[in-house]
Amino acid sequence: MAGRVPHPVGTFGRPTPPRKQRNGSWRTTARYYGAWGIQYIERTGPTAGEARNRLAEAIRDFREDTGEQRITRTTTLLTLAEELLAELEADDACSPGLVEDYRREIFVSRDRRANPKTIKIENTLGRLQIWQATAGELDRHLKRLLAHGFRRKAQQHKIILRAMMQIAVRHGAVTNNPVAGVSSFRKTKRAARGKVADMAALPAFRAQVRAWARGEEIPGTPAYVSGPPRDWTMVWVVDVITGTGIRPHEVFALLLEDIHLEEGDPYLDITGTLIEVKGEGTGGWVRKPVPKSENGWRRILLPAHTVEAIEEAILDLKVSERPNPLGMLFPARNGSVRNPNNFGRIWRAARGSDYAWVTPRTFRKGVATAVDHAYDNPERAARQLGNTTIVAKTHYIDRPETVPDNREVLERWARGDRHHRNEPAE
Repeated sequence: MAGRVPHPVGTFGRPTPPRKQRNGSWRTTARYYGAWGIQYIERTGPTAGEARNRLAEAIRDFREDTGEQRITRTTTLLTLAEELLAELEADDACSPGLVEDYRREIFVSRDRRANPKTIKIENTLGRLQIWQATAGELDRHLKRLLAHGFRRKAQQHKIILRAMMQIAVRHGAVTNNPVAGVSSFRKTKRAARGKVADMAALPAFRAQVRAWARGEEIPGTPAYVSGPPRDWTMVWVVDVITGTGIRPHEVFALLLEDIHLEEGDPYLDITGTLIEVKGEGTGGWVRKPVPKSENGWRRILLPAHTVEAIEEAILDLKVSERPNPLGMLFPARNGSVRNPNNFGRIWRAARGSDYAWVTPRTFRKGVATAVDHAYDNPERAARQLGNTTIVAKTHYIDRPETVPDNREVLERWARGDRHHRNEPAE
């Protein structure tokens, strides 16, 4: 005798008729036949019809709980962001620095010194449920950031929101990723002054930085009066960057054992960089024992002004006898890894108002441009920076477009010659 035909997995049984309870409400239930067994869903309401409607909504929004985080259309974006971070941390291909970058833009800092009104995903979109995170709502958030001048933050939020909503798509909470419907960022046009002008400013900038370090007044920064003496590290960092083209985070990751000044041709090796990891090191900064990219590991021959700067920095380490357990060229005062953000404040003070446009990356571009102009070889400049040739040409080398030689045609035109083309003489 054949038994009862089992219900298909993933389906619901017929809801029970609403029944009036002792407290006056109405109750109805339905069975869900899942892969993990039968589950009962029940809803109550003040009337039979209301109870029936609430059960229908529950069936519509139901997702089987398989022991993992349940992502439904009513999940908040903050919970969805936490799920994204968990996935990134479990992925070996994602560096701790990348996870920390995402975390910094998602959560409001609990540090008492931080501004609680800083725009983050947590305090702007975090309370929205997934079904409320429409393309229009996300677009308004990004445009608000752009209106405040936070273009880079807007780009970061768009990347994070896209990854978050892709998880929602994967879990069936939404059918399409709403970030695909937001407005694209228009490219901003920059003045063509570029890197060539940066190169010409270097001698005067180096002189101003030295004046600042001596305590003198410079445009935009008053003279030193009291407090801790000004940090000569600024002088040495400028000369290291302009003599090598290395990244700022590579500068503060330099180890004494990787510097070889006693050789006939002094050189240093780039063997690591700094990354920020939550909960590790001073300010979260630690030294990563590998460079930023595959092209980052390199040996760089040093020009004379960089050798002099490094020798002065090493001598200062010996004279001051400050702790330096990691053996770094530019350690923090307490011997730990130097926080690049703190150094940024020193940089802004030393550049003053006349050089407000100068950043460490400015002279990294200048290095690439100087090498390319001298040798007409972008690959050589790319190897100096630790980049690919394409990246160096796109972001660092300033090479104006050279037009074909049209001098003869223009000269004949100016003199009234009717034969504007090169024709054989009769």
